[in-house]
Amino acid sequence: MSDKILVLCVDRDNDVGEKAGVETPVVGKTAVEDAAKKFALADPEDSDVNALFAALKIYEDLKERTAQQKESEEGAEIALIAGDRDIGVKSDTKIASQLDEVLARTGAKRAIIVTDGSEDEEILPIVQSRMRIDAVRRVVVRQSEPLESGFYMLKRLFEEEKFSRSFLTPLGLAMLAISISLILGQPSLSIGLILGILGIYALLKGIGLGGVLADFIAAMRSSLYTGKISFVTDICALVLALAGAFQGTLSALSLLPEIHTESFSGSILVATAFVRASIWWFICAAVAIVVGKMMNMVIEGERIVRQWAILFSIVASGLILYGGSECIMAISGINGGNAWEGYQILFFSILGAVFLSFIGVRISWYARGRKWMEEQGEQGEQSGRRVRA
Repeated sequence: MSDKILVLCVDRDNDVGEKAGVETPVVGKTAVEDAAKKFALADPEDSDVNALFAALKIYEDLKERTAQQKESEEGAEIALIAGDRDIGVKSDTKIASQLDEVLARTGAKRAIIVTDGSEDEEILPIVQSRMRIDAVRRVVVRQSEPLESGFYMLKRLFEEEKFSRSFLTPLGLAMLAISISLILGQPSLSIGLILGILGIYALLKGIGLGGVLADFIAAMRSSLYTGKISFVTDICALVLALAGAFQGTLSALSLLPEIHTESFSGSILVATAFVRASIWWFICAAVAIVVGKMMNMVIEGERIVRQWAILFSIVASGLILYGGSECIMAISGINGGNAWEGYQILFFSILGAVFLSFIGVRISWYARGRKWMEEQGEQGEQSGRRVRA
């Protein structure tokens, strides 16, 4: 058993599970072949399909060679492991766990790794820490001449969900900012708009809220279909956000004659003017969404707990952003402000934001405690009924 070699196919982003519903790890020729066929029927254009069939071919070649050398038929084994769509720590931890399970079932000490690209090969240190790697096979698919044309490759690239989300979204936002500045007859405004829009996009991606717009649209659709009151509040939020964007744009345009927009500091001031004029519109829009969800919970008889903390945190965030924008404008000396007044505004804004956040957390804790006491009371009543019965 110590000489057994394992042909290991790795799907780091778990396409085989997401698209074909295959549960991993998969061990054995028959099981891997069934998984490959199911995956090919689900998405025949995925490169992982070719990697699976390449692994099966390598396994067959190994079995044939061991048979010719009159070695044990148990000299080779094949397995498929997969990670998670969230590539990183979560995905690699899942791969490590599945690899340990495969090694416990097969007893293999050597491996041939089969992948479809460099991304899957990043897990090689995980495999090397557990067994010896004899070879790594990267499967490159040969395409016909029409498929190798640049137009088709670009078309397929734009249709790829991962690429479109990470690249096309900021590109589209930048083009939208340029078009707005051209329509308004202020080409220099595009720099400030692009910085502001891309900054918001990067912030949302950084804190894990990249899909907030898609989630908002999905929530509106669900509210409409189920007849919830949050649909009305979501519409109000959308109108408030549009009004805030318009108000912020007007404020930024009014500032243009007073500054040099060609400089970096001028672009920052334009973006700051936009934030200062529009922030409370956006905060009201966010509050409308949260209040709508709270009203739904009240109607459905649910207890409001963490929504209180979210509500106060939104207002606190708006206070900090407003104070910061006022501070920057005061430091710049526009509209007769001075640096000392800006520092005072920022200080009291931060102080008020901390106070509001504390209130929200305390209310949330209180509501959570009441909910826990009610649940304990209900459990006690149920236990009493069972005893009496």
